Amino acid sequence: MPGKGIVEKIAEKMAEEIAEEIAEEIAEEIAEEIVERSSSMKTRIMAIGSMIFLAVLCFGGCGNTELEERNFPLAAAVTLTKENYQMAFGFEQLKDVADEKSEKENTSVLLAEGKDCMELFLHADGENPGEMDYNHLKALILNRSLLEDEKRLGEFLGYLEEENLFSRNTLLFVTEDEPDQVMEMDTVLKEPVGTYLNERIASDKRFKDSEAVTLGSLFRIWENENENLWIPYINCAEDKMILEKYYLMQGRMAAGKVDRETGELALLSEQKMKSYSISLKDAESVTLSNLCCSYAFAEQNGQVTETVTIKADGKYQGNRELLQKTKHRDEELEDLHTDSQDGNALLEVEAEIEQTLEEKMDAMTEKLQQNQNADGTNSYYKLGAYARDIYLQYQKDWSSYRKNLTVEYHWDVTLVTSP
Repeated sequence: MPGKGIVEKIAEKMAEEIAEEIAEEIAEEIAEEIVERSSSMKTRIMAIGSMIFLAVLCFGGCGNTELEERNFPLAAAVTLTKENYQMAFGFEQLKDVADEKSEKENTSVLLAEGKDCMELFLHADGENPGEMDYNHLKALILNRSLLEDEKRLGEFLGYLEEENLFSRNTLLFVTEDEPDQVMEMDTVLKEPVGTYLNERIASDKRFKDSEAVTLGSLFRIWENENENLWIPYINCAEDKMILEKYYLMQGRMAAGKVDRETGELALLSEQKMKSYSISLKDAESVTLSNLCCSYAFAEQNGQVTETVTIKADGKYQGNRELLQKTKHRDEELEDLHTDSQDGNALLEVEAEIEQTLEEKMDAMTEKLQQNQNADGTNSYYKLGAYARDIYLQYQKDWSSYRKNLTVEYHWDVTLVTSP
């Protein structure tokens, strides 16, 4: 429970805010008087300089905290107990980071608990010897217990948004592990958890940069209530941190864990990936790039059909003979020669790849509909732009829409030597 340290922190903060307000009022009054009495341009310039000096003088000593007295959490993990919120912060100690010869661990963990969000963060402030500064927070890890409690998740998000505590660009993750267990992974990772997660997401070039899942993403679907969000799922093992699954949120409803392939195929269907690789027979593989999706909707007898057409270039790896044929076709197309036996052979391989992809997409859709009753392609969210009449028909009945939805996939893959 919060103790004397919290009361002192609150008192100090209130005193600082009052001092700043008084200083600002005094500075404004003096500055206005100086400007009013100034008759010449030179004097006015001097007056403006005096205003700047007063601002620096007043604010320089009021409420500012030295850099080394601040703590900058790089990651935060939060869970629920029966009665309380529990939270762990992982951050670097700037003194130790600056001292290259220091033998101390330059990361540390702070634990806090509270029956509501205000008490939770006041407890964090009270337990911390310095001032908490959340401007460098890179990752927020939510325990699935919080995601699956709509009321308390709503309270948590509402508090963060109202107090503007964390940046909307903070990366978002889900886990079943306890907050302190997550934060203590920095000893295994040899770097702060927030830094590690930020680098993992930034280094995965298969996804579009703009599609990283953030706290702002969760704010958005919480308001829209009709959009999917695929949140990376963390598992803390003894010697590593594993990101190999997703947690699906459908608006405010927690739909549960989804395996990696299913999640990535769903993201691909939403045009959120830049590239995707699949394995074929005999150690062959194809890396798809320049992915482009188009969508069409039709409704008949209460049954909605979404048609998803996906075009892509495919860089083939495997059979050398087929690679050579791909190269020949590329050269022939440049010379405007289109018919050849090589071209026909490639068309057969492309048709096989397209069939494999369509089967994978069908399996993804069926799995999500059966296990999560989920609209895997996020089609309901697109209805307003692509089929306004169908959208209006199901505007307030997302559940019925999902039950009556059929999705058809059509792939158009062109093998190339270089995408």
